[in-house]
Amino acid sequence: MTGRYVIGVDIGGTFTDCVVLDDEGRIAIGKAPSTPPDFHEGFLAAIEVAAGRIGIGADELIGQARAIVHGCTVATNALVEKRTSRTALLTTAGHGDTLSFMQAGHRLAGLDARQIARLAGHTKPEALIPKAMVVEVDERIAADGAVIVALDEDRVREQVRALVADGVEAFAVTFLWSTANDAHERLVGRIINEEAPGAFLSLSGDVSPRPGEYQRSVATAINAMIGPVTSTYLQQLTARLRALGYAGELSVMSCTGGLIDAERASRLPLLTIGSGPVAGLIGAGKLAQAMGGDDAAGDGNVLTGDMGGTTFDVGVIRRGQPVTRTETRYGQYEYFVPTLDVRSVGSGGGSIVAYDEETASLRVGPQSAGAVPGPAAYLRGGEEATVTDADLVLGYLNPEYFLGGDLALGTRAARDALARAGEPLGFTVEQTAAAAARIVDDQMADAIRLSSIQQGYDPRSCVMYAYGGAGAVHCPQVARSLGIRTLVVPLGDLAAGWSAFGVASSDAMLVQDLPLVLASPFDPDALNNAWKQLEEEVRVAMPAGMRDANPTLERSVEMRYTMQVNQIRIPAPDGVYGPDEIAQLLTAFEEEYERLYGQGSGYPVAGFMVTSLRVSARAQIAAAELTARGDGVPHDVVPAGERDVIWYELGPDPVRTPVYRGEDVTTGARIVGPAIVEFVDTTLVLRQGQRAMVDAYDSIVIET
Repeated sequence: MTGRYVIGVDIGGTFTDCVVLDDEGRIAIGKAPSTPPDFHEGFLAAIEVAAGRIGIGADELIGQARAIVHGCTVATNALVEKRTSRTALLTTAGHGDTLSFMQAGHRLAGLDARQIARLAGHTKPEALIPKAMVVEVDERIAADGAVIVALDEDRVREQVRALVADGVEAFAVTFLWSTANDAHERLVGRIINEEAPGAFLSLSGDVSPRPGEYQRSVATAINAMIGPVTSTYLQQLTARLRALGYAGELSVMSCTGGLIDAERASRLPLLTIGSGPVAGLIGAGKLAQAMGGDDAAGDGNVLTGDMGGTTFDVGVIRRGQPVTRTETRYGQYEYFVPTLDVRSVGSGGGSIVAYDEETASLRVGPQSAGAVPGPAAYLRGGEEATVTDADLVLGYLNPEYFLGGDLALGTRAARDALARAGEPLGFTVEQTAAAAARIVDDQMADAIRLSSIQQGYDPRSCVMYAYGGAGAVHCPQVARSLGIRTLVVPLGDLAAGWSAFGVASSDAMLVQDLPLVLASPFDPDALNNAWKQLEEEVRVAMPAGMRDANPTLERSVEMRYTMQVNQIRIPAPDGVYGPDEIAQLLTAFEEEYERLYGQGSGYPVAGFMVTSLRVSARAQIAAAELTARGDGVPHDVVPAGERDVIWYELGPDPVRTPVYRGEDVTTGARIVGPAIVEFVDTTLVLRQGQRAMVDAYDSIVIET
């Protein structure tokens, strides 16, 4: 695909961000409010803003695009807002209660220790699919793939017709041993396509082809629930882009850490859940690679903090590679899907600050003011105080320079909202603002501790990358409280659109799993045959554009000790397996196991078990890269002015603080804190005693 521009668009809960990169490596940013439920309107509005900064029209920009790539939150929002489709689940006779049983103790997933300890207060979450919509199908396949009970096709047709008459829009099909033989699932899928050609179809063999009946059923059900709304959105967006002159294929960010084509995203919308935060992690990885020879890259261990309007998202990059996980969660429901390990808490710029009557204290989040009505300071009808209102009152934000002056903030409205929030505690406006900032900073620090220490990382040995519209405001203090010595912030307004840059810099990716249960001593022929089968399936499943881009294949394997429960995924050697390759696999497993669970925790005398294989295909299609600029010679920069700022760690009195304009802060500039650096879409807050150096890769390195 030829063209001048790569366009990356990421839809967040509050803003939609657009990053445009031209063929000379220049970057333009566009930001517009998100427009639920018509998200494509905000998508196109953000492109229009970016086009204006380049000096061309949106249709000209779209028509000259080499690639348009998209971080899509439509599926996530459909779940959060419960705008899912009427869905039926077809499952093996005798297993209709799999979802409601929740594997017994799995109902506690997502609860904190206090909630778990209150046994009398335990409740199951709202059912994904009502029991009236769960249909048991007469069929049975054994664990070895042998057919025990043949499928009654006529009966299935009757059941499907009855469900269609009841208004069902989507079908989830998950049979007990489809991982061993999916013939019955495929047959039922064909029947559904014949009897309900307009319905959305979700087969567990396509969604989550691995053992684990409960998690596989959850994944298949959620995929069906969000299927119609996601596929409709992507079809509408593709049509709008076609009408504006875009001749290429729309690619969509997936939670696996790469781009998938819009057709695959429409069939498997489950893969798009959480893709926005994942894109930010990918972008941080690109920046870490670019800065590989600098101190800011450290030893390859990076913690990322993405503070947007709604959430704070934390990720980990280990030795240059994002950390992944095989299991994720929707509320208290767990399911299998390959995803980068990004964890979210409700601590964003739009998080609501309110008095909590139960604890008689101030609470920040997890509720958010969102894009509509937004913080009180936006003057769009919001009356509840938010973190953004607190930042404005503390002096971190310039009311005349928010979004480059496109949105003037109302200081009086922010003060009134904070006064109402702090009144029950007898707090002044400034005290309420300081308390809110301290609470949200501590909540973010706790989130990072959980994401790092629980995975065997000491945050003090990591570099932190901070981005998102509010990341540069709060993360310097968060890093300092964690003992992190180096913080990297993408320069200027790029920080506020970093996830969109991550989308634009991602590779196309296709991930395929193969369920395989092998006990040690491993048979090399069995592994070689399985790898050959899986790699061929990946090649067949690749879209043409990816196949033509010289993709590379990467192997990984999930293993555990025999009779143990803790499974971990590790990279697997390429090529033909013999005794040496198997020995490498076992050594890598034992090293990773002890890193995660502690020295001496391994139990090799129990033997080893392979539970699944994975092949990931990766190809570069957007080719958005960071390039160094300037000579990096250190020089001092002159502040543009001063203003009063309340540093909550120093007490209630305002401190006269130098203010720098982002456009004046060039490569090599040195800033000594405390200071405020104002960019078009974000503000960088340097706390007491911190120093910053602008480096050659459009980023600021802060010593905390």
